Amino acid sequence: MAKWALVSDFDGTASLTDVGDAIVQNYAGPGAWHEVDAAIRRGELTTKGAYEVVYNRIRVSASELERFVLTFTLDPDFPTAVRLFSARGLPAIIVSDGFDFYIDRLLARAGLIWLPRYSNHLEIAGNVPKVSFPHHGALACRRCANCKTYHLKKLRAQGYSIVYLGDGHTDRCAAQRADLVFAKGYLAQFFEKKGIPFYPFQRYADALPHLTALLSEAKASEAVCAQTND
Repeated sequence: MAKWALVSDFDGTASLTDVGDAIVQNYAGPGAWHEVDAAIRRGELTTKGAYEVVYNRIRVSASELERFVLTFTLDPDFPTAVRLFSARGLPAIIVSDGFDFYIDRLLARAGLIWLPRYSNHLEIAGNVPKVSFPHHGALACRRCANCKTYHLKKLRAQGYSIVYLGDGHTDRCAAQRADLVFAKGYLAQFFEKKGIPFYPFQRYADALPHLTALLSEAKASEAVCAQTND
């Protein structure tokens, strides 16, 4: 009998917009990513290194950045999905290659500050952003700033099957190790190219019927097992 855990990307998945990208576009300039992306493709920069380069160009106060961040919203059905799992005593977590500064503020506004999230760290000293990466290289692979697979494997070690929702490059590794995947954007294209099964989705509303059915089936299976053992 499967015990399910929900693992979700944040930018463009739990949130309707890629908030991290919007911060860079607004404060470091619209061409900032283009420059570092080329260096990443050449193998001259990791994602962590790219963040360090880009955020070194940003000057913004914490209060101004908070106001900017709070112009964005979570997917309206993300809280419903999270509570679907938590109500059954099952884990739901966020794994993000973005930053806690905006994730925590958006979660708090939605009443979800209790939700575990694993991300990179951003704080503002005066008007200078300071970034750090507590989960970088957790599994000795340094391609992503935050090793999402590391967090997934910890849930797996506790006996959970994983349902994963994501959309980007940094979801590839972890999503391939999940039991059930909902993908959109780049991740959907990657899975389709690789011939890996997944459910396409655009918003959490698309995934909710599947998640509800999944947990209902697990509960029914648990009831059958209990009756068998009586």
